[in-house]
Amino acid sequence: MNERDGDVAPAESELRERQLKALEQLSVIPVDAETPPPGAHYDYTPVMPPELWEHLRPFVEDLVRTAAPATAYTEKQLYPAVTKLARWASETAGLPLKAKLILHPANIDRFANEGLVAYTNAGRATMRSKLRRVAAAILDGETPQDRKRPMGKAPSSSPYTEPELATLLSWVNGQPTRERKTSAGALLALGIGAGLTGREIVAQRLDSVTVDEAGVVVHVAGDEARDVPVVREWEHFLVERLELVGSNAWAFRSGQEGSNINLITDFVSRSHKRVNLQARRMRATWLVHHLSAGTPVTSLMRAAGLQSIEALDRLLPLAEGRTEREYRDDLRGG
Repeated sequence: MNERDGDVAPAESELRERQLKALEQLSVIPVDAETPPPGAHYDYTPVMPPELWEHLRPFVEDLVRTAAPATAYTEKQLYPAVTKLARWASETAGLPLKAKLILHPANIDRFANEGLVAYTNAGRATMRSKLRRVAAAILDGETPQDRKRPMGKAPSSSPYTEPELATLLSWVNGQPTRERKTSAGALLALGIGAGLTGREIVAQRLDSVTVDEAGVVVHVAGDEARDVPVVREWEHFLVERLELVGSNAWAFRSGQEGSNINLITDFVSRSHKRVNLQARRMRATWLVHHLSAGTPVTSLMRAAGLQSIEALDRLLPLAEGRTEREYRDDLRGG
């Protein structure tokens, strides 16, 4: 009986193996939809303006396709996280599309805290974990010491100090032509005077800027459409820009196309005097100005295009304290 059983078992095993191979050839055995055929890649198209995805896509695809084989995630699982990070880096942080900079741990953490405010804590933790795995895979050729070393001049979240603002104003006045001078002035007015993001500054048209007896208002288009009154001390720069180029022109850089998110960096790098000018710091300066001035939070969130007050948490400690009289008036109602 035992000998007979021993004869039958191998035959059954071979038969089962032949059946499985036949089923595979007939595609009866299901294949994981997230795993593309050998040599193929997942085709991902996010919900965002086509021209923006066209700009980000080569960078995102390179990171995802390089990192996925070295992580426990599929390309499909990595695309949303890497795409959101790249968009935040370009639009909000004003970073160039360089892997070593964008995947730096400090920038991943900053993105998780500031770029994912609508996510739950668990959701942010998951996104951060995926991005850290991507960073480890991409930066694998570096030593641990390299990874801990500061990545050049990483953009700070701090607002500009008074001496730094004086330097920026001197930089504007030192531009060699009126075109560059008014363009530089408009850049500061839109960033420090109105708190626009880098992408919004580049896309701003002067026919969407209103000047009247009550001041200057920038009408921002796009996903976060809103009207932003410009801080009084920065208004004149936009007025001067309008006087030079007229309303049917770009607020910043004549002759551009409104889609080059590296335009600010290019403009600053070609100036005769280098300055540390970052869209993110300009926006932080504007936010802290209003927090210090006692601007109602609801009005500030509306002007900034913010959906959550959590985005202001990191800046609150940087705001100047109110005097005792201002404090009482704030709470008394005037």
